[in-house]
Amino acid sequence: MATVSAIPEHLYAYADHCTRGAEQLQTWVRAVLTPALRAYESGGGTSCSGLDSALAREIAAAFYTDRDVRTVGQAFMEVNGANVRKPTMPISVQEKSVNAVFQRLQAQYVNQARMDAGAALAKRMEKNPGSVNLKEITDELARHANDPYFNAGFFNGLERRQIERMMSDPTGIQALVSAFASGAVSKGTADSVAQGLGWLAVDTRFPVNVDHYFITPAEQTAFLKGLLANPAASAQFAYHMDDPEFRSLWDGSASQNPELRPLLMQILKTHPSWPPGDTPATPANLSWELRFANNLPYPSVAPHGVDRNGKPYSRDELAVLSWIEFHKDTILQEARARNIDPKAIVAAIAWEALHNKGNQAVRAFRGQLPAVPPLNYHQSMGPGKVHIDSEVAADVEGELLPRQGNLGRQDVLTTSDGSIRYIAAILAKYAAVTEDFQNRPSIRQNVPVLVNLYQGSDFDRWRSWLSNPRNRQYEALNEMGLWAQSPEGRRLLDDSLRLWGQP
Repeated sequence: MATVSAIPEHLYAYADHCTRGAEQLQTWVRAVLTPALRAYESGGGTSCSGLDSALAREIAAAFYTDRDVRTVGQAFMEVNGANVRKPTMPISVQEKSVNAVFQRLQAQYVNQARMDAGAALAKRMEKNPGSVNLKEITDELARHANDPYFNAGFFNGLERRQIERMMSDPTGIQALVSAFASGAVSKGTADSVAQGLGWLAVDTRFPVNVDHYFITPAEQTAFLKGLLANPAASAQFAYHMDDPEFRSLWDGSASQNPELRPLLMQILKTHPSWPPGDTPATPANLSWELRFANNLPYPSVAPHGVDRNGKPYSRDELAVLSWIEFHKDTILQEARARNIDPKAIVAAIAWEALHNKGNQAVRAFRGQLPAVPPLNYHQSMGPGKVHIDSEVAADVEGELLPRQGNLGRQDVLTTSDGSIRYIAAILAKYAAVTEDFQNRPSIRQNVPVLVNLYQGSDFDRWRSWLSNPRNRQYEALNEMGLWAQSPEGRRLLDDSLRLWGQP
């Protein structure tokens, strides 16, 4: 089988540069050439009909070629998986694998026009649609019942309250299931749908709420059964559902519908990363932020509770590995985006879940690397227990993540995906600070040092440590760092890497 190589960053740079050139030339044709040709013809000159159009078509072809070059780079990055690399290093992978990813990405571009048409319909829907406007919308949706990309574009273009309104309409439910089947529903839209399922009217009187529409148990059931009847839609809905959203539906008022829990669990099992192992006989005893792990079977790396060498894992370790497997796509995506070892993200989450089970967020850390947190580190949230009001979390905003206040940060960190993004950004910032000192070795793949800093330092103190020539050797001597380099920790982290197909 043929092996191919590329440096994605070079492909991105080429595509971006050429795309800008094509856009500028297209603008020149439209603003300068076309008017000049029309003026020449109107003054009695020879007809130049079609010259500007032909040139515009050629420029458009060049534009799409440039886009394909960028897509090739994206395909190489995706196939490269969890491997950490310098931006200038080539990626060598199997040609068949790159072609498969490239074809999938190309298909997404082709369907964009259909999504744009759906988005145009969304703009015609009133914020609080009356019967006339609603009929206009549902009639159009009915004509596109078998076009999942049109429906995805439509729902992606709606506000939360409009989505909730469509969830109480049979045509809207059918279109929403179709939209999920496309795989193109945005995370924000999926979150609004999950929230809408929770606004349940349990008797004949609908509660009054100016911010939300309510759905009946029958409508809730119809949507969930519609998902289960469409495996692609069910898998996408499960993929988008975050742990807190699942718990909110499972434990909240939505569960007053007796059909919700069994249907929701069936849908969850269609998640593309649902662990394939045995069903545990007992619950795990993990820190609160990973309690969702008790809903999962054993992980693929230990489907019967033992590793590939026949050594058993504890119930808690198995639950952590299952949780990591369930969230492996987000972990890999963020690790790849930040160019850090994904095992560092796993280590931060796993240690907190296994060894910091209490609610106390301030602990004493010791070691030669700066590892004593400021006293105002007190409120943590989500997997990995990122401290909401810490300078470290705030410092990665604006540069690596959108800027948030404490309340906004708290909302993001209540989600598993949000916590993973913050952990990856914090680890990447420590690696970037290290690279400011050219005489210092990179720590992008040094998992014990990365998590040692994550657990108990800040960026200014790390810079101070690096700038002192007497500090020569990196040592991970706090609890998280020591665990990451212990046999127990290395075993779990190495097996977690196998979740991404690594040996």
